[in-house]
Amino acid sequence: MSEQKQVCVEVKDLCQFFGVKTGTFSNIKKTVKAVDHVSLKIYAGETLGVVGESGCGKTTLGKTILHLIEPVSGQVIVDGVDLSTLSKEALRKARRKMQIVFQDPFSSLNGRLTVGTMLIEPMLAHKLCSKKEANERAVKLLEMVGLRTFHLNRYPHEFSGGQRQRIAIARALATNPKFIVCDEAVSALDVSVQASILNLMQKLKKDLGLTYMFISHDLSVVRHVSDRICVMYLGKVVEMGESNTLFEKHLHPYTEALLSAVPIPKPGAKKERVSLTGDVPSPIDLPSGCRFHGRCSHCMDICRKEDPELREVSPGYFCACHLYNSEV
Repeated sequence: MSEQKQVCVEVKDLCQFFGVKTGTFSNIKKTVKAVDHVSLKIYAGETLGVVGESGCGKTTLGKTILHLIEPVSGQVIVDGVDLSTLSKEALRKARRKMQIVFQDPFSSLNGRLTVGTMLIEPMLAHKLCSKKEANERAVKLLEMVGLRTFHLNRYPHEFSGGQRQRIAIARALATNPKFIVCDEAVSALDVSVQASILNLMQKLKKDLGLTYMFISHDLSVVRHVSDRICVMYLGKVVEMGESNTLFEKHLHPYTEALLSAVPIPKPGAKKERVSLTGDVPSPIDLPSGCRFHGRCSHCMDICRKEDPELREVSPGYFCACHLYNSEV
């Protein structure tokens, strides 16, 4: 019997809705269901990749899990503790275990602070150590991410994009977290720099026992770093499973279309492209039934009427599609 995996983060029926006005002079409000009843588990020591088109809710899901945006409903359980039940002070302490690396390493760093100050401040704010120990740890953090001690006294504008992202990673590690959300952490970097940052993150994961949620639109990068992949469409999870299985034996028509758009790194190689018909529905005015039915070539009558549930169609593999209502 295989050893049971330890759950680091469990999300139950999580919702994040936003009210928007329908016009400049209108008082009528509608709701954007950015994250709509999402449930998933992230196991300790793994990387869960989250993919989907722009506007599907990837980033909002990550921020809501960390309670950077308070959820409308649902639960986020970290190491067995439901974050929604915590007081402000208890939640502040819990944040030590959870961190985020943002997409833009320039705007996410305070240009008025030196690198040393940015690394030391979280440790002192959470009372993790004395100022002397914080200075010593800041030096070690820079070394861990491939920077030098003299970089402590420099400001963010004095670094390249790749170096700034290394600083952002070091800052995320300052409080000894267990779980890190990587929100498009390499998409703003050159390809060669992306590779070095990804290798660094993989090394840190192994050395420190970290757990990642890796949000990206680059499917080739996601496959490289992820143990499992979660595919989102208009606020819902439509498919989730082990990385290689999802790439080779995917089930959902939307996943098929996404993967067909991934270029093959081989000159002259041809690949059949799945072209989607129709337009992406407005998140303010979602269609009835399955949200993908207007663009799906396999659409049935039931797809227009009933929203499919995310079901375990095979051990550890989930899909939300009426084509797979029973085990396959």
